[in-house]
Amino acid sequence: MKPKKLSTQAQKVVNDASQNDFIDHILEFNPLDSSTSLETSSLQPQFLVPKEIPVIDWSLVNKKWTPKGKPLRKTPATTDKLPKADFLVVTWTVAEALALSDALTPGFRSTEKWYKYRHNWTKKFKPMVHGLAPSLGADRLGSWFLSTINNYTVICFKSELHMCRDGKQMPVKELWKQLIDEVQPKLVITTGTAGGIGKEIQLGDVIVSQTVRFDCNKIFKTFPFKDEVFTCAKTVKKTQIAAANKKLMDFTKAQLPIASRSAKIIDKPVGGIKPIDVVTTDFFAFDDDTNDYKLQGLGSAVEMGDATLALACKEIGASAPPWICIRNASDPQITGGLTLKEKYDKAGRIYEKYGYWTTLNSAIACWAIINSN
Repeated sequence: MKPKKLSTQAQKVVNDASQNDFIDHILEFNPLDSSTSLETSSLQPQFLVPKEIPVIDWSLVNKKWTPKGKPLRKTPATTDKLPKADFLVVTWTVAEALALSDALTPGFRSTEKWYKYRHNWTKKFKPMVHGLAPSLGADRLGSWFLSTINNYTVICFKSELHMCRDGKQMPVKELWKQLIDEVQPKLVITTGTAGGIGKEIQLGDVIVSQTVRFDCNKIFKTFPFKDEVFTCAKTVKKTQIAAANKKLMDFTKAQLPIASRSAKIIDKPVGGIKPIDVVTTDFFAFDDDTNDYKLQGLGSAVEMGDATLALACKEIGASAPPWICIRNASDPQITGGLTLKEKYDKAGRIYEKYGYWTTLNSAIACWAIINSN
């Protein structure tokens, strides 16, 4: 299915210079720092910051599978390669990394304890990056920490490269290749926040999919992969998702709006939720009740980067590891008779309010997938 033409109003928003500023806000918003919130958010983030690090009771499924942060005996140089590990889990924004660290590297928060990663940054990657990209301010490729789960080693990585902000050379695709070459994982997981597509997707639901598609209408709209669909040829086991849904997914219930059901991990089409593909756009898009961005029918979650992993693995070839996308709905379909600009602002405020908490649900899904394989 090829990308449909956006509504005229939506295309204007996509082409607006403020689009990049908004993307940067999503990437850099820190739920521990209210000064990073939108001006329209007032004091909202101050009562959303977790005063104490939430502790997930993994023993509800299996105590032996409780994640443990594993600091190295010697702090690695920023230019060092990553160590080998069984799993590679990559996330993208400050809020996502914070939630991932609280869940999977407990006691070692991403904002304070994770190691900086600059291997090949100066000579290879930095020249590829567009002059306004946030990665130039961070002056690195990312940050990372090691975790152990059920005797498996897991590299948790927060990328500073982003498909929508680094320019047409797409350096994040090369970063994927470098990370895979260094870690040699048996499975790669890309995870984080997304917009839910369709009214059936609830805030906090998690989409787990091995099919991802590009839906490019801006930076990469003339590239040959602009509407390409990828399905991982290597099946990933999902045996622990049922247990996670039953025993762990109520963990964030008190932090989310009252709903008719608990948020759930969705790994196959059910009811009106289909297809469960993840949609990668090259701008900030969200589903709304007037379908301005023409996302309905393409998938169940929309974000800005996962298809770059699939593209990288396609270029690696037969030796590429299996991959899977795990995305939490940090904002549902936007409704309410608002203008597109008002919906745009609302999506940003919802992300600030629930991005951290809903990403804990994605972390639970990552944990379930790791323990299934």
